[in-house]
Amino acid sequence: MNRICIVIGSRANYSSIKSVMRAVQDHPDLTLQVVACASALLDRYGAVVNLIEKDGFPIDARVHMLIEGETPTTMAKSTGLGLLELPGVFERLAPDVVITIGDRFETMATTLAAAYMNLPIAHTMGGEVSGTIDESIRHAVTKFAHIHFPASAGAADRIIKLGEPPETVFKTGCPRIDLVAEILKGTGDDVDNAIFETGVGKSTLRSPSRF
Repeated sequence: MNRICIVIGSRANYSSIKSVMRAVQDHPDLTLQVVACASALLDRYGAVVNLIEKDGFPIDARVHMLIEGETPTTMAKSTGLGLLELPGVFERLAPDVVITIGDRFETMATTLAAAYMNLPIAHTMGGEVSGTIDESIRHAVTKFAHIHFPASAGAADRIIKLGEPPETVFKTGCPRIDLVAEILKGTGDDVDNAIFETGVGKSTLRSPSRF
């Protein structure tokens, strides 16, 4: 049975990967491993780790890697701290694949740790363009990753232009759309409550910084 390890560092990460976690958990030949880290563990950012557990996903490891300050300097230091802590987690869990999400600092730490440990890396939301440090991280992660799940045709094309084999690139769309489809089945207050609970559209309100 293949072990699929998903590293979640924020509320935004969780809403981007929740439907994938469900699919892995429900698959008879896969075992889901969940690593919660960074702002996902902190009360002031909504403690999304509690929501993850409430949704029925056991947490296999918790990694505290967020240094106070919310500056470019502390972001760089937090990345380094994550790189120190995550290898021990991966060694213990021995995943067959590590899934990392998007372009945050914990995404870079996750990717570097997995790459040095020769673990296959799957990356979601790659190939997008923003013109910020996020874009640099996103493209760097693309070059380390072995399997790519971009959200759009344009993003998929960019990944291929970066030199990744086309057969490793799967245009899947953003998994948040699965949550939106569920939300739209409700009406009125039900929709508002569901949006808040899932984190769709609310992550920027809870985390105004890159943390």
